[in-house]
Amino acid sequence: MGSAAISTSALDLLLLLRGSEPEGLGRADQVSYQIETAILMGILTEGDRLPTESVLAGELGISPITLRQSLAALRTKGLIETSRGRSGGSVIRRQIEFTNSQLQDKLRDTSTEALRDLGDLGAAIASMSARLAAGRADPKNVEHLEDLARRHRDSADDRARRRMDSRFHVAVSIAAQSSRLTSAALQLEAELMTLRWGRSGQPGSDGKSVEEHAAIVDAIRARDADGAASAAERHSRNETEYLIEQHLRLTMRPEESA
Repeated sequence: MGSAAISTSALDLLLLLRGSEPEGLGRADQVSYQIETAILMGILTEGDRLPTESVLAGELGISPITLRQSLAALRTKGLIETSRGRSGGSVIRRQIEFTNSQLQDKLRDTSTEALRDLGDLGAAIASMSARLAAGRADPKNVEHLEDLARRHRDSADDRARRRMDSRFHVAVSIAAQSSRLTSAALQLEAELMTLRWGRSGQPGSDGKSVEEHAAIVDAIRARDADGAASAAERHSRNETEYLIEQHLRLTMRPEESA
């Protein structure tokens, strides 16, 4: 399998996922969770080569022994493969994909109140990120947002489209030039990625997201802070309402998910 070293930006995003893991995990399991989440979100993709163990352990602030435990767990799951020698290292082997059944079960078991709470947080992060991005984004940030919006629009694969939507949200926070907002956006999207199910199967839903992405990018490009904040909050609220609708359908009419 051909491989390429992960970019500095991908490594930075991986590091910002610290704190996204569930409570109660040991340090090795926390690092495994961070890397798995990065794979799930498409930050790390098949063929990406992780930094050497000494470099990655240093960046993560853990011992090489702890990192080796994390990598061993990822190898057991078939997510990475490791070779030894001067040209060796660990390479991402495959993308993480949840089955529709797994996504449905997670969404069904998450309460309406929890979904609403996630939505409130998401709307706050999206609005402020877009507002700041309108004043701080450089041309490369805008170009990256345009590329992600285009890839979301043109993707024929439902799951790839959901990943592009998630990465678009994070990219808006990156364009805001705020590491704390980016970290918050990453951690929120990591949780939401395990809840998003079925959106692409609903008539008109993708077209609506495409229009909303375009409105956010247009406002950021035009340095329209109020317009960007409003468009981003609206997009976030609409996605939350859709999740709640799907949750209620699964809860009240479970036979539909069969």
